Amino acid sequence: MYSKNLSERLLKAREMSKFTQTEVSKETGLNRNNISRYETGDREPDVETIGVLAEFYGVSIDWLFGLGTQGTRPNYDHI
Repeated sequence: MYSKNLSERLLKAREMSKFTQTEVSKETGLNRNNISRYETGDREPDVETIGVLAEFYGVSIDWLFGLGTQGTRPNYDHI
């Protein structure tokens, strides 16, 4: 359940921020192929990576896991 939420929310956060996977990779230092795998659910990011992505997208870790609507910036829950 949480893995599915995580992959869907990572994709949603990236799309709403209007960044490409390549741009996220350049800005965060994460491997672009891994970003793709996180978004499809083929691979799960480690705790450090989840933190990096949450901070980069300006969302809470809770939101990434589908646990709440608070702490998101911008508020992606209306979509």
